[in-house]
Amino acid sequence: MVSGKCLIKSAWVAVEVGRERCERVLVVETYIAVSPLEQNYDAGRYDSIVAEVRRVLAANPSLDRASILSMHRDTKCISLFKAEAAAA
Repeated sequence: MVSGKCLIKSAWVAVEVGRERCERVLVVETYIAVSPLEQNYDAGRYDSIVAEVRRVLAANPSLDRASILSMHRDTKCISLFKAEAAAA
């Protein structure tokens, strides 16, 4: 996967196994917010990641689905972990 503005940090294939099914999942880490609920969400940039992920899924029928994760640095999220560590 290649993005013109390097929005993708990394990607790998994971396997989700259940009693009745097994799925191959493309996991994609991005440098951007992936939800309108996150600070600095940009719908245009997110749409470009989704388009690239769809292209990869279409070219690789052995993959069942994808999961896009946000790896951007939101200080609010980081502070949640710092508060827990300070309390321990």
